[in-house]
Amino acid sequence: MAGIKRYLLVAVIMLVAVILLANKLIVWGAVFIAAGLIVLGIQQLIQLNVKVSKFEDSISSLREKNQDLAKINEKLTEENAFLKDRKFQITQIKSILEMNLFEIDTRFKRTVNRREMLHDREIRHIGSLGVSLKAKYGIDLKELRFKYVPESDELIVANIHPRFLSFGNRKLEWEFFETLEYKRQLPLTVKRWMTSDDLAEKADRLKEEIRLETEQSIENGPEEFSWIMEPIRENVENTIRIMFRGICNNIRIAELADSSFVPLEGIRLEKPESQDSGHSLKAPGGINSGMKKYLDE
Repeated sequence: MAGIKRYLLVAVIMLVAVILLANKLIVWGAVFIAAGLIVLGIQQLIQLNVKVSKFEDSISSLREKNQDLAKINEKLTEENAFLKDRKFQITQIKSILEMNLFEIDTRFKRTVNRREMLHDREIRHIGSLGVSLKAKYGIDLKELRFKYVPESDELIVANIHPRFLSFGNRKLEWEFFETLEYKRQLPLTVKRWMTSDDLAEKADRLKEEIRLETEQSIENGPEEFSWIMEPIRENVENTIRIMFRGICNNIRIAELADSSFVPLEGIRLEKPESQDSGHSLKAPGGINSGMKKYLDE
């Protein structure tokens, strides 16, 4: 419909030109023919410009899509190269048999009060770092060493070293932290501790350093809980007596192990025939069977 309207004006002009020529008005007829051709040319030029504009828009859109595809292809190439080059290295597989005897859920604080000279400026850092954690303490059963004395039906257990095992959870957060400078607010006034805007970046770095130092210091268990090792040791000794009382009459705790002691999986309880009172302890792996029964319970 739009095309018909565009050519309708040209058709009317040409029709008038024909009528004028028929009436022998040649000059006016020629004028109208020229006008019709000019209008037609202008319309064709406008259409051509519209088509060119649409074509340029299409080219621009294709160029943008091509750039996006190139970026995606580059990313996929990098990911593919990473997956090809990535190597899994297993350096150690360790069997762990730990007995968790104490679990401490607590919160404590590490305070900061440091002074330093920054060029000719006296700086002071004060703060309080809150630490909340759940620490697990116990023993690694693989560290224990055993020695069985058949003559007295005695099981000697050594190398009982209670220690920190792991964290259930751990969280470190600053309750507050300030970096102050001892200076005068105005000339001739008394010096006092005040904040300085240019020390903010230094304060942030120091806060992170202290937080990491604190996290590293508690990696092997918080020093605040060093007192708990003795109660844990007593608990471990009682637990060991309970674990093995069903398979051996006498349990003795030794401080250190010598070459005659063996690990858990190496001990065998074999009573002399004269001491066998009706319940057999000669079955291979007797102590391991007892351990399994205890752990299953």
